[in-house]
Amino acid sequence: MLLMAVGPRLGAPSGLSLAFFVALGIGLHNFGEGLAIGAAFAAGSAGLGTYLMLGFALHNVTEGIGIAALILKVRPPLWTFVGLARLAGAPAVAGMWLGSLAVSAQWAALALAIGAGAILQVIVQVGAFLMRSSRVGPEALYLPSVMAGLVGGVVFRSATAALVKI
Repeated sequence: MLLMAVGPRLGAPSGLSLAFFVALGIGLHNFGEGLAIGAAFAAGSAGLGTYLMLGFALHNVTEGIGIAALILKVRPPLWTFVGLARLAGAPAVAGMWLGSLAVSAQWAALALAIGAGAILQVIVQVGAFLMRSSRVGPEALYLPSVMAGLVGGVVFRSATAALVKI
């Protein structure tokens, strides 16, 4: 909600500012993921914790590509990429640490709600950027490449969810 409130006041983000907001949203989302990993290990489920770590690491690679793609035309210095990667990734470490200390259901639900809201912010901002930057407007959300990514993500999520017993 904080990102949604601040974003419009700064205008329609693009380029580096959009990459910053996406990295911040992903960082908040990664905090919830880290919390889930830490809580899994704290609950004694090393298998689930390891599986979550590997799964999150795989999908975070695509998140990094999504951040970098927004600023390729700008060609910022290397330290900008390092800063954005740290902004998106470091909260996962803090989440793991806190998750390993606090295993109450209420704390986990709060952190996961923050993560879900943050990833919703990322989806809204990237979707708006896609519509603004394409020639077809809102129809850009229904392009075959976008639909293929959506279907591929759902299939991959469903396949990996079937492998873990919680």
